Amino acid sequence: MNESIQIVKVSSRRQLKKVVSFPWKIYKDDPYWVPPLISSQIKRLTPETSRFFKLGEAEVFYAMRQGAMVGTIVPWMNHRMNEYLNEKGAGFGFFETINDPDVAGALLNAACNWAKERGAGYIRGPLYFSPEDSPGVLVKGFDHIPAPMVGHTPEYYPSLLEQFGFRKYRDAFAYAVSLEAFNGSLENIPKNLLQLAMAAEKRYNIVVRNIRMEHWNKELQAALYIINSALGYQREGVPMDDQEFIKMANDLKHIIDPKLIFVAEVKDEPVGLFIAMPNINEVLQKMNGRLFPFGWYYFLRRHRYIHTVSTKILGVLKDYRRRGVDALLYKYIADELMRRGHSWLDFSLVAEENVMANRLVTRFGGTVYQVCRTYHLNL
Repeated sequence: MNESIQIVKVSSRRQLKKVVSFPWKIYKDDPYWVPPLISSQIKRLTPETSRFFKLGEAEVFYAMRQGAMVGTIVPWMNHRMNEYLNEKGAGFGFFETINDPDVAGALLNAACNWAKERGAGYIRGPLYFSPEDSPGVLVKGFDHIPAPMVGHTPEYYPSLLEQFGFRKYRDAFAYAVSLEAFNGSLENIPKNLLQLAMAAEKRYNIVVRNIRMEHWNKELQAALYIINSALGYQREGVPMDDQEFIKMANDLKHIIDPKLIFVAEVKDEPVGLFIAMPNINEVLQKMNGRLFPFGWYYFLRRHRYIHTVSTKILGVLKDYRRRGVDALLYKYIADELMRRGHSWLDFSLVAEENVMANRLVTRFGGTVYQVCRTYHLNL
């Protein structure tokens, strides 16, 4: 390790604020980067205000060279996840660095040592505290503003990770589904998919409806049940913590469009869920990480004029998979978006091993426009 590089453990709020503000140095000339909200990032990394620290532990480090901050990293362990999976792994996130193998190596070495001290057998990342939130680094699609919960990183990050010894663990895809190809009519959806959707609706007497905001708490419980059930057949399908999910949902409640969330029911019981949301990154990019003095006003004024929509969750209970329920939900969201005049739909992120979801979105005409890669290193 280069002796001129000093790794510092954050021990004050002042230091933490500098860490959270550091990405502005990395992305200052990048027109596609979406600045995170500084206040939210500080809360996320503060044990007293972050839900994660009730489930695990983390440490915030930064690298200094010649009196200047040159990189950041946060290694973490989710004890709840490890207990559920019966293993002992660690992750790292908030990985930002100048294009220098010595700086990146010093940061990654600090994260690995932290993880090994706690008995971890491996470390994966970059990840925030959840595999669902901005996983990995970009390896394709640097010329797009990312959808919500999709990260944006410089082109040199994969090389820095691989030089240290990390190897690919998983790719996840962001798809663009052209709605213009349907010419404003459901009749132009691929015939086999439309027939599959209609047959499922008739055979199981499925009723598809929008989320009922007036029954918010009840709807959250139904959504959590479907999400956790759907995750069960995927790799690392750790059920979401109830309180973590409720907090996340409540944080998003003010930007949710109920007409973009569909619930499929059989005999009044939910069996499928489709969650899409306005691409709030279109507005967040203009706020430059700040709610005050004018950021919050700008958000409230402009979020109604967001042009693109992003799909975040498509979940179907096990007994109804491969039976056309997912195609039926797709039909409903396509109809709603065409009615509004949208030209395309983002579907992200889809893990490469999620064969059914990848197959479905491809059959609807989706093409991959971004790829995010997560890395793994045995300790």
